[in-house]
Amino acid sequence: MNADIVTALVGLGGALVGAGASIGAAWLSQRHQAKLAEATRLRDLGQLAIDLALSELIKLNDLLDSTTPPTDSPAIDPEPWEVQAKVHMRNVELALLRVPGRVVYARVLPTLELAKEYRWAGPRHFHYIQMMRLLAGDMITALSAYTRGDTIPTPDRAVVQTRALVERRKAARVAAFLMEEPALDDEEEDTTM
Repeated sequence: MNADIVTALVGLGGALVGAGASIGAAWLSQRHQAKLAEATRLRDLGQLAIDLALSELIKLNDLLDSTTPPTDSPAIDPEPWEVQAKVHMRNVELALLRVPGRVVYARVLPTLELAKEYRWAGPRHFHYIQMMRLLAGDMITALSAYTRGDTIPTPDRAVVQTRALVERRKAARVAAFLMEEPALDDEEEDTTM
């Protein structure tokens, strides 16, 4: 083979390897930048969602602080503060759904669900407001720790006690309901099947 042809082939091979390496490096770099951009987008989206949830919880806390509870027993129809509180809680839940990952959602959702069951707190609006204030404070603490990058604390002892109280009251209500339910006699059974 002619030395010029060998030199040309080696040069061509080198150019192809160099071009392939350059294209591969560009592709890897672009892929890495896309992953970084996606991670940044998710982090920013999560922070906006956490900020919105915190804002709603602070508004809920302000609402509870400014509410003078009625002195009579709760009626079937909710009071105006209850309607507003439910809106704030729903907004918190929707905001938490946008937070990437499930750590924050899994920590705050049980407390939020417990807050939605505020009517199990006691016989008066005072009890409802007191329970919701406790639970809102716990959620604010958890979300604030997440925002700072701290370890998210476990629910406060008072929240755990409140959860146990609500569960006991629900169980007692179910037991009372079952005790009141009359049993069907054989003659009263529906045989129209």
